[in-house]
Formats: sequence, C-alpha cells, structure tokens
Amino acid sequence: MLPQTSESLSHILHHYQLFKQDKRIDGQPMIVGISGCQGSGKTTLCDTLTHLLKQEPYNLNVVNFSLDDVYLKHQDQLKLAQRYPQNLLYQQRGQAGSHDLSLATSTLNALLKAKEGESVPIPVYDKSLYEGKGDRLESSQWKYPVAPFDIVLFEGWMLGFKPLNEITESDVERINRNNSGAVQLKLEDVRVLNEELRRYEKELYPFLDIFIHLSPARLEQVYAWRLEQEHHMKQTRGVSGLSDEAVRAFVDSYMPAYELYLPRLDKVGFFGQGYKGESLKNYEGREREDKGYSGSERHLKIVLDQDRKVVSSKTIKETSNPRLTRPNEAQQLITRTLLYRCALVGVIGLIVFKRKLILDSFVKLSKHWTS
Repeated sequence: MLPQTSESLSHILHHYQLFKQDKRIDGQPMIVGISGCQGSGKTTLCDTLTHLLKQEPYNLNVVNFSLDDVYLKHQDQLKLAQRYPQNLLYQQRGQAGSHDLSLATSTLNALLKAKEGESVPIPVYDKSLYEGKGDRLESSQWKYPVAPFDIVLFEGWMLGFKPLNEITESDVERINRNNSGAVQLKLEDVRVLNEELRRYEKELYPFLDIFIHLSPARLEQVYAWRLEQEHHMKQTRGVSGLSDEAVRAFVDSYMPAYELYLPRLDKVGFFGQGYKGESLKNYEGREREDKGYSGSERHLKIVLDQDRKVVSSKTIKETSNPRLTRPNEAQQLITRTLLYRCALVGVIGLIVFKRKLILDSFVKLSKHWTS
C-alpha cells in the first residue's frame, strides 16, 4: 500500500468513527473532499480507497465521483468561451465557472438524503471526446449506486480553492512574469475567475466534512504529471486525446489559479480561516457554525515529489482569527461598539448636565447668603 493511501485511509477511518458518534449527524454519509493538481494521483487514490473501504474488515458502502464529472456539457462550454472571448482562462474546460454547480450540489444532496434501496444518479464526464475537449455522457451511461451510503469521496483539482478579497495589478503582473511566453492575462481576466470561486465557497464547500490535499513539492511537477496522465489515457483506452503541446498549453491555463489559491490551502488548510482579511465562513474554524462535523484536525496535507513519493504528511489545525469574525458576528460587533459609544456619550452628557445643575444651585445659594 502506498504511503499516501495508508495516510488517507487512517485519516478517513479516524474521523468516520467520530463522525458516527456525533449526535448532530442523523445517519448521513460522511463526505470527504480530496484535492490535488492534475496528474497527482487523486483519482487513483479515490478508486483505491473505495476498494479498500468496501472490503473486510470495514465493509462500508462508499461512493466516489469527481468535480470533473460536473463539467459543463460541450456546447455549454463553447457558450462560456464565447461569453469571455478575450479571456484565455475560459477558452477550455477547467476553471471555476466551467462546472454545473447545481448538478454538483443536487447530486451531493441526493447522496445525503437517499433512503435505503434508492439509487442515486452520478454524472460521468468523458475527457477524450471532441479531440480531448470532453463532454458529459448521457444519463444512461451514468453511475447509479444504491443507498444507504457510509462515505462519499469527492475529488477535484481546484477543490478547496477560495477567492481572495481583492485581485490587484501586482497579482496579475506576478502571474504573467512567472508564465512568460505562456498565458498572459489581464486584470479583468483574473477577476472573473476570483468572482466565480465565490459560488463554490458558498454553495459547494459546506458539504465537505473532512479534507485530504495532495500538494506538489514544486509546482512545476504538474506539467510532467499531466503529460503522463494523458499518455496513460491514450494507451489504455485507445483514444486520441491531447497532443503534448496541447497538454502544456492546457496546464499553462491552470497555473494562475495554482499561484493565487494554493498558498492558502497549503498554509491553513480547507477549514482554516484565511490570513488576508477573509471572514470566517460557517463551515470553517474549530467549531462549525453550520452545525456540521467539527472533529479536530479535519484536514490532511500530503506533499508529493515528482515521482509521487510522499515527502511529508501532517494534519492541519483549524485556525481562526478572533479579530476577523464571521460576517454576522462582525455586524453584531459593530452594533455593540456603537451602542457602547452612544451609552458612554450619554453618561458623560448626564454628568456634565448634573454638574451644571449643581453649580447653578450653588451660585443661587451664594447670592442668597450674601444678599
């Protein structure tokens, strides 16, 4: 068993035992988010974990599917490219905004609510269609697992990427400098990506109970990983796929997202609060405000070298900054502060008013005694 498989299996089993004991969880499956760059081995990891968890001694009913499976249909992807004709990030599938989030959330909801004996449709996407541009298969070719479910493994290359409060010219200049001769972007291009990510943070991420992140030791590894992945698909499936040049161009378009959003995921994990002024979301922090599973150290980070060997592995504690509270808490704090200030002004005014009354009375008495 590969070390990344062993570490991931232990992480899942540890939290699954605690998850089942949580009285707020009413027989629902535990949803595990798994993130990793293209070619990092996350799909293989998911398939292996699914197989192991279904066998003795665990005998769990496990479902796995990918964020890739809810990519827009080919025709809808073409429409997206036409909507942003000058934005190089949206001329092919992959970025935030190129997924059908309604399909993703309805699928996860169906898995959570399915009754015993009920089958749930899981979409399937074929990346080899349209000369490697891909398309979602017809529903007759989807997967239909049968409830009840114990664990859902949900993986994606950008799963866990969260929007920055602001994208600046200096961010874009840095990206273009690091990708000289490849994808050269404008500020408005990157701002579209950042805004699209807000929907993922709001609609999709609250579903995740625990998280596993396969992180590259060096970002440049992604090119070799993705090329190996494409070659393997061509050899094993006998399909055309992308040329080597097209693969490199494909990965070039993903590099801006890696450079912008990987640092936070690597530093504070999926459940940690951002360190650049971001507010604490309902599913983040040590105790989730949304009443979801709140076990300690829910994020496992596994660092891989170019040969996909484990360099290091650790869990990340759920951090939060008490000065950067959740939006509703921030509003309450502002309201309380204003009330305290108004009260203080009122007390000072009352004291001044009473002192004036006392002085006026003293003056009147003085005049009376001296007259």
